Amino acid sequence: MSMARHQRGFTLLEILMAFSILLLGVVGVYSVFSVGLVAHKRAIDNTTAANLAGSLYDDIAANYDMWYYDRNHNGIPDLAEDRNGNGTDDWFEVQPGGRARYPIPLVPGYTYKIRYERGDTVDTEIFVTVQVFWRQQGEGKAATFQRSVFLKELPRLEAGK
Repeated sequence: MSMARHQRGFTLLEILMAFSILLLGVVGVYSVFSVGLVAHKRAIDNTTAANLAGSLYDDIAANYDMWYYDRNHNGIPDLAEDRNGNGTDDWFEVQPGGRARYPIPLVPGYTYKIRYERGDTVDTEIFVTVQVFWRQQGEGKAATFQRSVFLKELPRLEAGK
């Protein structure tokens, strides 16, 4: 018997094949993991946008006459307009010291636009559309939410009383 038959071990070819199979498995798991991370981030962004829109609807119902009033009836809250022409809606402008100008719902990395439509049948109803914008993987994303908001003081505010 020769000595070569009694030695047990792996040849270089067997080791290379085993590493190739292991590498294929690791790459497959990594690709599934990266897709899962992207889907998780997308879900977080969509949930944050929905929560922000919900906060805005509640804030509009509670503070319409202070922060969300549309005096010129163009369907946009007065404070959401860019009156100084700098390209940023007035309520997103930051004061010196990093504080927001108005106490409205803000989430870092997210902006929004609010549009109003007056109800025809119920004089206390406005239809509110909120579009929330953010960036995801360098690409602009948006979600649109709509809801009716009932304001018991709306007829009085519209009459200017």
